[in-house]
Amino acid sequence: MGHTHHFTKEQLNERFEMPGRLRNLAFGLIGTGLVLLLAGIFLGGSSSAEKPAAPATEEHHSSVTHTPDAQPVSDTDEAHGEEAHETASVGKRVLANLLLCSVYFLSIGMGAMFFLTVHRIGNAGWHTAIMRVPEAITVGWLPVGVVGFAAMFFFLGNIYEWAHIPPGVDALIDTKRAYLNEPFFIGRTLLFFAIWIGAALLLRRLSLRQDEEGGLSHFKRSEGISAAFVILFAISYSFFAFDWLKSLEPHWFSTIFGVQFFGGSMVIANVTIYMILRYLQKQGYMQYVNEAHYHDLGKYTFGFSIFWAYTWLAQFLLIWYSNIPEEGIYYVKRYRTEDHEYLGYAFFFFGNILVNFLVPFLGLMTRDAKRKLATFLPVAVVLIYGHWHDLFLMIMPGTVGQNPGIGLIEIGMFAAFAGLFIFLVFRALGRANLAPVQHPYLEESLHHTTGPV
Repeated sequence: MGHTHHFTKEQLNERFEMPGRLRNLAFGLIGTGLVLLLAGIFLGGSSSAEKPAAPATEEHHSSVTHTPDAQPVSDTDEAHGEEAHETASVGKRVLANLLLCSVYFLSIGMGAMFFLTVHRIGNAGWHTAIMRVPEAITVGWLPVGVVGFAAMFFFLGNIYEWAHIPPGVDALIDTKRAYLNEPFFIGRTLLFFAIWIGAALLLRRLSLRQDEEGGLSHFKRSEGISAAFVILFAISYSFFAFDWLKSLEPHWFSTIFGVQFFGGSMVIANVTIYMILRYLQKQGYMQYVNEAHYHDLGKYTFGFSIFWAYTWLAQFLLIWYSNIPEEGIYYVKRYRTEDHEYLGYAFFFFGNILVNFLVPFLGLMTRDAKRKLATFLPVAVVLIYGHWHDLFLMIMPGTVGQNPGIGLIEIGMFAAFAGLFIFLVFRALGRANLAPVQHPYLEESLHHTTGPV
């Protein structure tokens, strides 16, 4: 792919047509995911995690348990109680996974949106040839991504402590009720999505009009919209992370949490853009994308993974050495293994730094690793799992409690979301020319180079 190659107008005018195999894959993932999800619910959320055994000191000498000033509780009543508790646990687990997958794929869309807008206000040109891929991610997913969160509006009390504890019970939560209350929570979320979806659709419309009409008017308008969006994004995305993730454990304090969440979003967004481009080129599209474009996407992946690790470690160390119980309990529940109540998350805690930092750091350090699919692909697979791993560690201790492991519910929910994401994004790709043919920086991008080896 030499950067001095000249591409004709016919080569740049191409539209993606979704192959039947890709469509079947998407619908197959959705169908398989739903079947696995239903099977997991029916089987009571069985997973690889072992159920906690009853303490050895407990002995049941008879079939009836007597309690002071109460009626005897029969084994049948205990069984019904355990069954109801298990049903509630499965319900929480389903909601927790719905939240996890909704946040996971939203983070790809928001990372792609930031990718587009920050390059626009920076007057960057190198990304122009590939900009239709992040565009398709934003307009393909964001309008649908709100549905998962809207569904959870009806179940906030099931997984958010602040939403079901009545006033007067918890003094610390009471001090936050002016902010943490359901009407304000729902209103903020809807406002955030209105801003994000509105900006994505407006920028997409300007981009398509640029293709049709040429000139610079639409291009200049996109700069102002992008500048406003980046400011609103910095505020809204942080508050979104506080609302939907950090408030799962409302006693915990962290001022860097939003920045850490942003770092993870940018890693997974760049990996997704990279892999979609590779797929399109394998199908014969976008042959004007060269190794320098992949190199820059690889550098972003490498850099943001280091940034994520920096914020993750900084948050942990600051909380660890300050040793304030309200802050420290967040980590105690995630890495402590000797306490039976917290047993189960140590693998996810210590594994997080492995899959989200050490693997990309060592795997993408060289120039060729960023440019060659054979070396980038294994790292990409680890990071695709790694972002899920990171969100699992954020969400599950504060919702489900005991580590549920990775079972049918987790696999099924993610597969269904992944299938829907693939279908919507590639359908959006087919609704516009793959190259922004009238973009003023297209020629620069077609000859993009990162310099001699």
